[in-house]
Amino acid sequence: MLKDQKKFDQLGEKLFMKGVLQNFEQKHGPIKGRMMVTEGKIPPEMLMKLQPELMKNPKFIVVEGSFDFSNYMIGMIIGLNPVRPLANGWLIPQLNHPGIKPTKNWQEFFMEKVMEKIDDNGKIDLPIYSWISDKSDLTLSDKEK
Repeated sequence: MLKDQKKFDQLGEKLFMKGVLQNFEQKHGPIKGRMMVTEGKIPPEMLMKLQPELMKNPKFIVVEGSFDFSNYMIGMIIGLNPVRPLANGWLIPQLNHPGIKPTKNWQEFFMEKVMEKIDDNGKIDLPIYSWISDKSDLTLSDKEK
């Protein structure tokens, strides 16, 4: 489930009215899923384990990815100087019975899209929105919309 369904739908409506989503589907096939990346928090149970790495890399951001086809959040910490993942990501269930976990491919997709959106100065505009077809994706940051 998307972290902010309403905000995602509002942007989708604007892009639909401009013909952007129709153009994407015409070129790449029907949209089969959506992902939203937002700022997140380190799960308390991981904080102690990650403390040494965070002390060595005091400039970092925590991001979470949510999908409309999964009830799990994918999280990761990105060091900003230099820009690199600081630890393995994590999965957090959004519901008491979250269902099937996102596959490794979806976790890699999330990481790839986040890393693509970080600029040379270590800045990232959140949220990030992705519309995903079988062939491609349309991924925009909040400022690109």
